[in-house]
Amino acid sequence: MSTDSTAAKQPSSDVKESIYQRVSNMAIKFQFRPGERINEGKLAKQLDVSRTPLREAMQQLVSEKLLRWERNKGFFCRELDEKEVFDLYEYRQLLEEQAVRLACRRATDEQLQEFASFYAGIHGIYQEDKTVANLKVDQTFHEKLARLSDNDEIVNALCNVNQRIYFMRWIDVTSEKVFEPSHKRIVEAVVARNEAEAVSLIGEHVSRRRDEISVSIRQAYGLIYTGQMPTE
Repeated sequence: MSTDSTAAKQPSSDVKESIYQRVSNMAIKFQFRPGERINEGKLAKQLDVSRTPLREAMQQLVSEKLLRWERNKGFFCRELDEKEVFDLYEYRQLLEEQAVRLACRRATDEQLQEFASFYAGIHGIYQEDKTVANLKVDQTFHEKLARLSDNDEIVNALCNVNQRIYFMRWIDVTSEKVFEPSHKRIVEAVVARNEAEAVSLIGEHVSRRRDEISVSIRQAYGLIYTGQMPTE
């Protein structure tokens, strides 16, 4: 009976997932300031959740490198480190190039046509007033493209990288660095199974120079500390 009572007090998997998603969203969008120590008790009250599932969610985010943990100190928001961000963009480029390479070889004609139809339905969404909604469209485009590789590990790795550079990509969108015409050329090359051109185009599209990243990080810190965060 005590076992049943204990089990009844345990939060459901849906509740745990909800807590994880809420804290993940805060970490991705830097609602915690870079390097800030996170007060678990205060955060639990803010979210109106118990400490145990909150800690579990934060531990998962540490494993995903969205938060960091120090022994005897607790959880901290990650920093915006120039080398780390540059490394992530290089990794993203490698993932997307390989995904496109495999997509040209493995995707069925039907899958390629479905992807072309998806693109036809979203290409007009890139509006002059760039928003988080546009970033979501861009993320969906790249993830759907990666899925054409038929390699789940590539897709999962890309999703994790995109989470870790979400704030930087949001800056790209709001500063109009996401170029809609390049998407069209990528789609055309993949549908035509022109592997060399598709790989070249996606590489150019996602790559970032070190100096660009340095400027974007300075811009990011300014936005974070003035409270100009991404909103839905």
